[in-house]
Amino acid sequence: MKKILIVDDEVDIAETMKMLIELEGYAVEYTTDALKGLGIVKDFDLLILDIMMPKMSGRQFLVEMKKRRVKTPVIVASSVGLPGEVQAELMAKYKDIVVISKPAMHTDLVPEIKRKIG
Repeated sequence: MKKILIVDDEVDIAETMKMLIELEGYAVEYTTDALKGLGIVKDFDLLILDIMMPKMSGRQFLVEMKKRRVKTPVIVASSVGLPGEVQAELMAKYKDIVVISKPAMHTDLVPEIKRKIG
């Protein structure tokens, strides 16, 4: 069974994503602490990452993953809807990154997961 980690500081959103994904047969864990997530992300098949978080932003998380050579595929989920230039910036730095808006997660999240890890 494929394992997915959600790193999001909003418990309600993380719980909603977890329930949606588990219905598709994936094992899902989440943390609201980006530093904890950074320590365990390598043990997962996919990461769903919030951008706007306290202590460590999603951008900082991605930089740290790169420094540590963690190759876990990433889907970035943002409730503010990333402006086009920010999305382009992330996609230029991290070629295989996928960006979705949290309001569209009910329709976009599972198809993106299936494209990334089957």
